[in-house]
Amino acid sequence: MKVSTSQIFERATTQMAQQQSKVAAMQTQLATGKQVLRPSDSPEQAGMIQRLSSALNRQDVYSSNLDAINSRLGAEEAALMSSEDVMQRVRELAVQASSDTMSDADRKIIASEVTALRDQLLSLANAQDVSGNYVFSGSMVRDQPFTEDAAGNLVYQGDQNRMLVDVSDQRQLALNRPGNEVFSSVIRETDGVSERVGFFQVIDDFNAALLNQDSGQLQNSLAEVSELTLNMAVSIADVGSRLRISELQTDSLADAKLRYQTLLSGAEDLDYATAITQLTSEIMSLEAGQSSFAKISQLTLFDYIR
Repeated sequence: MKVSTSQIFERATTQMAQQQSKVAAMQTQLATGKQVLRPSDSPEQAGMIQRLSSALNRQDVYSSNLDAINSRLGAEEAALMSSEDVMQRVRELAVQASSDTMSDADRKIIASEVTALRDQLLSLANAQDVSGNYVFSGSMVRDQPFTEDAAGNLVYQGDQNRMLVDVSDQRQLALNRPGNEVFSSVIRETDGVSERVGFFQVIDDFNAALLNQDSGQLQNSLAEVSELTLNMAVSIADVGSRLRISELQTDSLADAKLRYQTLLSGAEDLDYATAITQLTSEIMSLEAGQSSFAKISQLTLFDYIR
């Protein structure tokens, strides 16, 4: 096969252009620190990098969700801890008031303190988090949970919904607990008839029994206040368990993020030592091609005639 001079020049030019493209691509890799510059360079690797990046971004979203949960649960725990302290004091007063040694004047003094404690409990039941959302309104976070109705009774205005937040690909955590479960009601038996009595109604009835010197109702109030105090302790245990789960999930999420970052780094980041060695080899190859082409291009038939 006869190879013309133009073919030699064309082939050499094409080969050197390809080699220069390789060198330029590798220089760009070194400048960016990335193995894959365009999806077309390695579609399979580019797809894997995209999947790993998406997974890592999801971990960041879960981390943000956990921060919101911890903040909200912290506000709930603080309100509940204070509420339990108040309820313990109300129970102490109920025990004192049930004693036959208490005078009418003593019970009126206790009633005055119970009124103040009831107002404090109402303030805690209507607590808000750092975002201004009501903690115990269910999903109706912009509505005050406990307000007075037309008759002047405190009633729950929130809903029963628990807001679930994604904290992993397979898990959700409850962000809240409805206020009427925390500030719970009791079942009161009156002449064989059962009725449900709300949290604040129990406190108000206790106060009324103190002012009216109703010994029978004072005994009932002691039992009901004790039940409310126990329910408050259960609510504290519930929020404590959710906080613990959130902490464990935070640790698990940190491990998952580290794993995805390691995998993504292996698929995306450039190995500089290997890349520099390969670039040096490609440059030497390009220089050798240019040198040989320069010599070949100078050869003519006249060199042999001389």
